[in-house]
Amino acid sequence: MLVSLVALVVVPAALAIRFTDDSYNMPTGVVGQSYSKQFNGAGGCGPALPYQYSLINSALPPGLSMSSSGLISGVPSQAGSWSFWVDLSDQNPPSATWCRPAEAQRQFTIQVIPGGAPAPPPLSIAQSSLSPTATIVGKPYSFQFSAQGGGTQTWSIQSGALPAGIQLSSSGLLSGTPTAAGDFTFKVQVSNGMTAAARAYTLAVVPELQIATPTAPAGEVARPFRLQFAANGGKPQYTWSVAGGTTLPAGLILDPATGVLSGTPAAAGSFPLKLSVTDTLGFTAAVDVKLDVAAKLAIVKKKLAAAKAGRAFTVRLTATGGVVPQAWSIVRGKLPVGIHFAKRTGTFVGTAQRAGRSTIVVQVTDRLGAVSRATFVLKVRG
Repeated sequence: MLVSLVALVVVPAALAIRFTDDSYNMPTGVVGQSYSKQFNGAGGCGPALPYQYSLINSALPPGLSMSSSGLISGVPSQAGSWSFWVDLSDQNPPSATWCRPAEAQRQFTIQVIPGGAPAPPPLSIAQSSLSPTATIVGKPYSFQFSAQGGGTQTWSIQSGALPAGIQLSSSGLLSGTPTAAGDFTFKVQVSNGMTAAARAYTLAVVPELQIATPTAPAGEVARPFRLQFAANGGKPQYTWSVAGGTTLPAGLILDPATGVLSGTPAAAGSFPLKLSVTDTLGFTAAVDVKLDVAAKLAIVKKKLAAAKAGRAFTVRLTATGGVVPQAWSIVRGKLPVGIHFAKRTGTFVGTAQRAGRSTIVVQVTDRLGAVSRATFVLKVRG
């Protein structure tokens, strides 16, 4: 029997070969003084296999040389500025069968100053964070970077991504109008041709904070009241407050965490309010709302005119306060024969057939469920 053996080779997943961020910070050389700069790579077949470095049709400052391991060293002999290209590649030929060699090329610049001259001060970016650190989709944003260290400064994005619609100019102005929400982290670099500095920043972009305009329900003294406010956009959590110098009606409170206005009103009236909401980024929005609080429902007590047997009779009861519509009813007592009570209008109407006296307890109920009762005496004369 012929047995075939199949070798399974596991090939590590490799990222694109590239120079590391520290490779871009080239120290300034000084004529007559030792110089050293080590390039470093990432991705490709490394670091399992060593990287290889070489110059591409360019030259280093006189007195300096670069090893295949990426070390630039020597003693500069001439002042000036030298730009050169470096090729970074995987080990080639590779010592491992799984490696597929790749290359990356970048340009670098070394500034050499005359011997005895003071080295230029190191660059440093003045701002530790953006101000503001957040902005709104569709709203213009602008922030100016600055750096200490002198020279002609050039700004760029070293890594990360800016929000769509935002750009960084070579003069260090971060500006534009963002078109999409998100949290964006990026590293900003400044260079003066001799030295460089970089710092990471985060810019949050959120939809505009808004309050949904509520329809305020009718309120009534001594009746429970509740109105839920809602916000969208910004960055939750939200904090609610009364703004614009307005005050809540007596008996009502606003929950700052939920935006619920609730309680039992203690006074009637029309109350214009301005409510504000603030998100975790400090953005605010406000809404105007008017609360109408009716007086407590009450039947107007009065002495009823006497009816006369055989003659048409009409007497209408009235109520103050409350919220319409209102419904009337008789809860106790018996009407004289021939007299009826209209529940929609609260009216005694009809023609009494005989003399007598009736004691009637009447109730009115409004839309909010408030109830008022009163006792009336209805006399019928012969």
